[in-house]
Amino acid sequence: MMKSIAILTPSYLPDLQSFVRLHESVLRCTEVETRHHVIVPRRDLKAFREIRSPRLQVWAESDFLPASFRPTDRLAALRRRLPILPSTINCSAINLHRPWPPVRGWILQQILKLSAATELQSDAVVIIDSDVILLRPMPAATYFQDDTVRLYEKPGAVTSDLERHTRWTRTAYDLLGIPWQGESSFPDYVGGIVSWDPNVVRACRQRIEFVTESDWATAVAGCLHFSEFILYGTYLRHFGTEGQLSFRGSSTLCHSYWSPSPLVGRGADSFLSAYDPRDLAVHVQSNSGTPQDVIDRIVAELVSRRAS
Repeated sequence: MMKSIAILTPSYLPDLQSFVRLHESVLRCTEVETRHHVIVPRRDLKAFREIRSPRLQVWAESDFLPASFRPTDRLAALRRRLPILPSTINCSAINLHRPWPPVRGWILQQILKLSAATELQSDAVVIIDSDVILLRPMPAATYFQDDTVRLYEKPGAVTSDLERHTRWTRTAYDLLGIPWQGESSFPDYVGGIVSWDPNVVRACRQRIEFVTESDWATAVAGCLHFSEFILYGTYLRHFGTEGQLSFRGSSTLCHSYWSPSPLVGRGADSFLSAYDPRDLAVHVQSNSGTPQDVIDRIVAELVSRRAS
């Protein structure tokens, strides 16, 4: 029996143009059975539904949030119920079970991924950021070896000089109840394209609830430093079965630019030169401030190479 994938992308209105480009590439590069799911704030539903693609499902954030979570587009009503909230607050949701700290946008998106991954009725969920563009065919079979879903894992890539990654790893250990040994390096699991097994996500969430004696979303929402990808990979590394760990790859399959600085000039040329023809996609971080014409040139050059 053929395995199925669901592509999952949390997004919002400022990334609409990038998302449209991603979805167009999904239509070109994936099988007709593959559906693309985007989760957006309720206020952005209309704009994303205007894309009108038969293979796109647009969801509101509230469709996948626990009942105690309230997105900030309903914050006025929340302040009437919780007058302790400041009049200006930088957050994307409030958890009524634990109003402080409020849930920041970065954390909310990760909670949405961990929630939706078990609800999309597929054998694997492939998480792709809005600023990714697929360049080559990406059949569902890419992510399966027999019944095992592919795990991106780059051994030893997280060292002390990667402070944020180290913090994310420490948070994963705490949530999963793993003693911290202060190892000199850890695997990296962060990428522009990452595949998850819904059954593993479910088991990982259950582990968090066992360790924290709290619902998993509340436990995650209270973290200052968190990576959903490192959580998933760390769970598999320590609790996965031999079968679940039998299909691992050290490439994200996506050529990514993660720097917050614009990709221009020689930097863009170097980025092009480093592209691995086995990669399925290209990814230039949206907050890098890279001009759109530079991204267009990079994509056009890589498409041209593939055609030649």
